[in-house]
Amino acid sequence: MSSFTYAQYDNIDTVDDWTLEDVEEETPKPQHKEYKNSLYFQYSPSRYYTDDVKQKFNEFSIGYARYIQVMENKPYFVEVGANVKYSHAKENGINFDLLTFRIPINVVYKLYLSKTKDIALAPYAGTYVRAIAAGKEENWKSFQIGWQTGLRFYINKVYTGISYARDFPDKTKNPQVRECSVHIGYCF
Repeated sequence: MSSFTYAQYDNIDTVDDWTLEDVEEETPKPQHKEYKNSLYFQYSPSRYYTDDVKQKFNEFSIGYARYIQVMENKPYFVEVGANVKYSHAKENGINFDLLTFRIPINVVYKLYLSKTKDIALAPYAGTYVRAIAAGKEENWKSFQIGWQTGLRFYINKVYTGISYARDFPDKTKNPQVRECSVHIGYCF
């Protein structure tokens, strides 16, 4: 016994329903997450200049930064944050201790070094407002504005970096601070 099996399609107008098309399947690209917050620790050997004296301070600070992406398709960011800095110097047997608050505002650009965007270099530059909260000398001004620049190296959520900061020159403001720093941070 044998039988033939076949199908007949009567509606000629809808022949396109039977057409096979090449469909390209898009492989999903790894999704990189831009972290919006970071905590960091910073060490800065700094110099405080006054009219007649130059003092060297060792400074340690902890801070927080918030990243705001300026353009959706470009890795430009504005970084706003705050940090607390403890500074110590010893000169002629006298200890100097300072507590300083700083509000930095930076413009950051990330150069991605991997396809997954987990490794990046990020140069940045910006300004800050500094306020000496405790330990200042009598002739020292509490508030000062300055500029800073630096470079960070990101691996996933962790980064390390170097920076240079300096108060804007103003002969009426003492002290004038210049600092080089190294820092390490964690993004979340």
